[in-house]
Amino acid sequence: MKLIPDLKQQIEIIIGTTLDEYEITIEEWAQSVANLTGLHENSDTFGDEEESQEMSEQSTSPTSSDVISLNTGERIFFKVQMNEKEETVVCWGCSAGSITKERRRFIELLIRTNMGLSDVAQPVVYENDREQYLTELGLWLKEQIEEPTKKESEAVPDRFVVPAGLNVEKILFLLQGDTPDAHRLRSKELNKLLESYFGEEIVLIPLGEQEWIFMGDKEIVTEEAEEDTTEAKKDSLNAFCLGLHELVASEWAGVFHLSASLPCIPAQQLVPVTALLKESVHLGRAFHVTQHIHLPWDLHLERLVASIPDTQRIRFIQETGKDTLIFNDSETLATLETFFSLDCNVSETAKRLFIHRNTLVYRLDKIKQEIGYDVRHFESAVLVQFLLLMYKVTKKH
Repeated sequence: MKLIPDLKQQIEIIIGTTLDEYEITIEEWAQSVANLTGLHENSDTFGDEEESQEMSEQSTSPTSSDVISLNTGERIFFKVQMNEKEETVVCWGCSAGSITKERRRFIELLIRTNMGLSDVAQPVVYENDREQYLTELGLWLKEQIEEPTKKESEAVPDRFVVPAGLNVEKILFLLQGDTPDAHRLRSKELNKLLESYFGEEIVLIPLGEQEWIFMGDKEIVTEEAEEDTTEAKKDSLNAFCLGLHELVASEWAGVFHLSASLPCIPAQQLVPVTALLKESVHLGRAFHVTQHIHLPWDLHLERLVASIPDTQRIRFIQETGKDTLIFNDSETLATLETFFSLDCNVSETAKRLFIHRNTLVYRLDKIKQEIGYDVRHFESAVLVQFLLLMYKVTKKH
């Protein structure tokens, strides 16, 4: 295992600037913490709301042992060593503009781990250089998506492109896990499983505690496509995702959500495609709670409905929805969703639901009686599908 040899050098690589080193007394550090906390509590002009919240979250009465970093507005200081015998504190400092919120928290984690303050009494280690740069790539990618000032069109920095093989066409996948703490999925275990499924080395980029972006060769993923068309690739991708999700779900406890993209060149499109996949999972989880594979091209209507303001959705439901409370009935909901997914085909829907055709006709007649729309007719089907989507997202608020 490769232990990080120089924490200061490692952090300087991450932030792209040098760190100044200071040695002060414990009393001076504690006084700085108290002064900054007082300013946050009593001043509307010093710092920002986010900084104040972070300070209050660290401790009700922050002490030198609670606080790892301080933001004075112009500079950020990190406490990296405290010698209680000599009553001194070693700090590293740099311009506040050099540090984003995400990077600051990541640096705090590194320092806490190396100071022995984390719950896991082990130093931060990387298995190899590959794990290190993929971790740093994940941090960079997350910042691009979450920072409103960042541009989604920004290309991946050159230092990541060649090592991760991002300059050739790939298919991107996003995996999110909701797993019990005792069964948390680890990146190393996931990487091993994915490589066995893909049959090749996988670029696995961690985005969060239980969220990853990974990519596979397009020929491997879409090799079952009957034609070299976009629709054929989508069908092949859907089948591939079904198998992949089944494999992951069978290996670990919990719920997993998966999304995938069409082929792209990650060096140029990693940020916007990742943002699209995250949005797709979010929409899928909001509108289709029983499904776990959320592909962007299946969510056009959901994306449109989500963009409509709440007041407009509520108004639309009130004016056209009549008794939309029937959407709370699980049988009605399953009937409509299956009916729409099968292009309003009565026979195919009855087969999928394992019911007699006449039973389905009875259900559709009942829906018509309740809300006044016959979904066997195109115009009514479109209206009811919009109503159903709007009702789903509106009732969550």
